[in-house]
Amino acid sequence: MLGRSVRLLVAGALAATLVACSGSAPVDEAGASSSPSLAAPVTPSDSATQTPPPPTCAVEYTVTNQWQGEFQADVVVTVLAAPVATWTLGWTFADGQSVGQTWNATASQTATAVSMTSVEHNAALDVGESATFGFIASWQGSNGVPTDFTLDGEPCTGPAPGTPAAPSAGPPAGPAPQALTGFYTNPATQAATAAQAASGETRTLLDKIAQTPQALWVGSWSSADQARASLADHTSQAAAAGQIPLVVVYAIPGRDCGNHSAGGVATSEYAAWIDTIASGITGTPWIVLEPDALAQLGDCDGQGDRVGYLRYAAEKLTLAGGRVYVDAGHPAWLSAAEAARRLALVGFDHAAGFALNTSNYQTTEASRAYGEEVSALVGGKTFVVDTSRNGAGPDGTQWCNPGGRGLGEPSQMVSDGTRLDALIWAKAPGESDGACNGGPAAGQWWQDGALELARNASW
Repeated sequence: MLGRSVRLLVAGALAATLVACSGSAPVDEAGASSSPSLAAPVTPSDSATQTPPPPTCAVEYTVTNQWQGEFQADVVVTVLAAPVATWTLGWTFADGQSVGQTWNATASQTATAVSMTSVEHNAALDVGESATFGFIASWQGSNGVPTDFTLDGEPCTGPAPGTPAAPSAGPPAGPAPQALTGFYTNPATQAATAAQAASGETRTLLDKIAQTPQALWVGSWSSADQARASLADHTSQAAAAGQIPLVVVYAIPGRDCGNHSAGGVATSEYAAWIDTIASGITGTPWIVLEPDALAQLGDCDGQGDRVGYLRYAAEKLTLAGGRVYVDAGHPAWLSAAEAARRLALVGFDHAAGFALNTSNYQTTEASRAYGEEVSALVGGKTFVVDTSRNGAGPDGTQWCNPGGRGLGEPSQMVSDGTRLDALIWAKAPGESDGACNGGPAAGQWWQDGALELARNASW
């Protein structure tokens, strides 16, 4: 489901020299021929038989995901000739691609020439050791794979140990766009457990939820180590399946201003909590960062430096491999101008875009129109929309377990020329918003609510 992996390994070849032998007989000083004999073979020159120097490095360049206007790539550089204390990998893009966000390396680009320089934790490499980094870049029309890699100015001339050389036909073409079914379906959700225990129509309805990709929520109800373990399991399972996991991070200090989802870690602990969970990320999860945090900015005490926390989390989660969307509420909450102003406070140095309608019921049409308006005010950044429970639209201003709602469109990538990256199920349908309208505590499984959502789905 992820973009097709592309391995670029260039191997040197030994040149062979064939030398012809003379068959004529030698002539003595008197002009008489001496007895016929074979001429001595010509010895090839030293330069023809010299073994070329060992390869300096090898590069694996893998496009892991590709969507409208942007793609994500992972690069592995292996040192083969001599140890390095620091390194700079260079290449040239042939199709005008432009590097944006980068993790585990520092990027610079002049026209089509790209340089990626090591950071502190991956700078020193011994022979045979590798460093891995990744980036997100823009592309239009074509996304050909670079082939002219250099390490500290010297061409990368060989494969990694034990790796076969690339075919002589040249590098493969760029990958096809990401398939619409690229998100990971977790088989261990509460919906999946409920479906497995059901039968008949109940099983059919619950399978609508259980078999649709939806986000894993990690938050302050777990210790940092427990949240890390949960995230590590979720993202590693998705990576093994070749799919993109969805994640919601929900631990901001002063969370939900004392309402049904009140909580969050202490202001002094948030950065360390983020560091811990980020270390559990495998692959390239798409992360909705802190639902309601910007929409409730300044609404209650105990928030600390909320903007600073969001900036920090966006950076750390991105450096760990995530694609981060900062939550910005929904169309019925903030005006587009105010949402854009608050997003600008956090910035997009690391966040890829913003998320809308998380756990809410605004229609997809309204959310998309609002998202395009906000995007135009923040430099064209892309966004995702939570469609998990918006199939019947909102019930006025009621947000806590409202009745009569339905499942929305299943999670899917979007590639239609707009700034919408995807429709996602950020909220897990069937998990209660809180102890309201007949539901249990927030996050607990509520089967009656789940069945109603599934019955009211348009699919």
